[in-house]
Amino acid sequence: MKPHKLSTYSRLALLGAIAILILSCRQSGSSETQVQPKPSPGPEVKITFLSAGDIMLSRGVERAISKAGDPLAPFKPLADILQSTDFNFANLESPISGNDNIQGKGLVFNAHTRDIVGLSKYNFKVLNLANNHAMDQRLPGLLSTGKFLDNMNITHMGTGSNLNEAWEPKFITVKGVKIGFVGASYSSVNDGGVAHNDYVARIEDRDRLKSAIEQLRKQGVDFIVATMHAGVEYTRRPNQAQIDFAHAAIDDGADIVIGAHPHWVQITEEYKGKYIFYSLGNFIFDQEWSQDTKEGLAIKISLLSKDISPLQPSANDPTKAARMTQVEQIELIPLIIERYSTPRPANDEEARRILGKIEMPNKIIKP
Repeated sequence: MKPHKLSTYSRLALLGAIAILILSCRQSGSSETQVQPKPSPGPEVKITFLSAGDIMLSRGVERAISKAGDPLAPFKPLADILQSTDFNFANLESPISGNDNIQGKGLVFNAHTRDIVGLSKYNFKVLNLANNHAMDQRLPGLLSTGKFLDNMNITHMGTGSNLNEAWEPKFITVKGVKIGFVGASYSSVNDGGVAHNDYVARIEDRDRLKSAIEQLRKQGVDFIVATMHAGVEYTRRPNQAQIDFAHAAIDDGADIVIGAHPHWVQITEEYKGKYIFYSLGNFIFDQEWSQDTKEGLAIKISLLSKDISPLQPSANDPTKAARMTQVEQIELIPLIIERYSTPRPANDEEARRILGKIEMPNKIIKP
């Protein structure tokens, strides 16, 4: 029997039917046939933020504010710099208990509620609370500090009602770019790191550090700041605990590490192409008994965020292009603290002296 031949009309009809079947499969949601839209390119974005050292709004600083009759007084000499950025970041080393009858003295701090307005006024949108004075007003004071900052729309990390909260990383979104933060301290209370509690993140807890950074990446964070309150007071170089935390943070995916606590500005390290500022020293503080404790350092970090390629999709959103957010430059701003409270920009000679102590010949770092 001769094979049956399809007419031209029949062949066209069969091809049409096959085409309709393929189209319906694609529209049915089959993962094999769906085609993702090409990622849309995004604009190049520049972001700047200032990072400063320890802010302590208690003890001598509180007395200086009272004498000036102005809670903004400690911030005003740096007003132009503080308000020139997209946001600012620092370590807050004085709890805000809400009980203004408790006057901070000695090594037990408590900030007056009237004195915290400068944090918001001068653009401090992120604060680390993990430090050795976090528990100075016990657990109620620690928790009330977080509530005051929440009411001021200031993001904070490093402490909480349990360790999960203390280690919860935070991020803010600036011009569409997510900038994340994770913070930890060498000590849970002011005892040199001996006692542990469930309320303050600790720098030796590497598993939690790694998990926090991984969580930020899963949330699509573009740039990660790890901060530590650690080191030996009144020393120029980091101890091994600082080095171990900083290196681990970068190994885990942090983009920069910024430290405080020693009350002196400490040296800077470049590790795997990322920068570690082991201690920025004091910022708003009352230690005028030595030149080194009256010197601080602020760093103005400029970030550049841009698409890697309009054809490479983001892992978190395939309709958007993957982005790269990197440090474009870091400006070093040496400071002198006066009137037991108030930082100002160092003059040229003072700046050279401060930068010389940390072996930094230039004010601008360009990776």
